[in-house]
Amino acid sequence: MQRVKLKSKRKLIIFIVLIVISFFIIKQFNIMSHFNPLEVRNMISSTGSFAPLVFIFLYVLSSVFFLPGAVFSISSGILFGTVLGTIYTVIGASIGATLAFLIARYFARSFFEDIVERKFPKIKEYDERLEKNGFMTVLFFRLIPLFPFNGLNFALGLTKVKIKDYFLATLIGIIPGTFVYVYLGNSLAEMNYTNVIIAIVLIILLSLSLKIYNSRKKIK
Repeated sequence: MQRVKLKSKRKLIIFIVLIVISFFIIKQFNIMSHFNPLEVRNMISSTGSFAPLVFIFLYVLSSVFFLPGAVFSISSGILFGTVLGTIYTVIGASIGATLAFLIARYFARSFFEDIVERKFPKIKEYDERLEKNGFMTVLFFRLIPLFPFNGLNFALGLTKVKIKDYFLATLIGIIPGTFVYVYLGNSLAEMNYTNVIIAIVLIILLSLSLKIYNSRKKIK
C-alpha cells in the first residue's frame, strides 16, 4: 500500500512539473502575444495542402498546453469556411481534450483516489455516480460552458468517467459552441457584418446559457 501511495505521489509531482514547464515555455517565448486568429491563419495557410492536418495537430497541442481554443476556432473559419472549419475544429478539440484527459488520469488519478476520496466520502460518492452517468454529465458540461474547456479536460481525468463516454460526449457537446466561433471567423473573412453581429449574439447567448438554464429550471 505504501509503495502504491509513493508511486501516486511521484506521478502527481511529474504531472505538476509538466504543467509548470508548459506555463514557463508559454511565458518565456511570449507565445500569447503572437496568439491571435490572423497570425495563426498565416502560419497554418503557409503549409499549403497540409493545412488541415497542421491545424488539427496544433489544436491538439493547444488543448494540452492550456492555449485558448477560441483563437483556433475563429482561425479555422477564416481558413476553411464554416462547414470544413467546424469539422476540423471538432476533430482537433476532441482529440486534444481526450489526450489531456488521459494525461490527467495516468499521472493524477491514483493520487486523487488514494488521498482525496479516502478523506472525503462525499466526493467518492459523487465520483461513483459520475461513472454511471458520465456521458450525460460531460455532455451537459460541454453544451453549457460552466468551466474553461482546457481545465475541464484535466479535471474530468481525475474522475471515474469512462473514456468512451467522455470522448463521445465531448465530440457531440462541443459542436454548437465550435460552430458559433467558426461561423464568426468565416463572417470576418467574408467581411459580412450582418453575420458577424449574428455570431456575436450567438456567442453572448452561449455564455449566458447557464443563467438561461437555471431560470428555466426555477420556472419548472
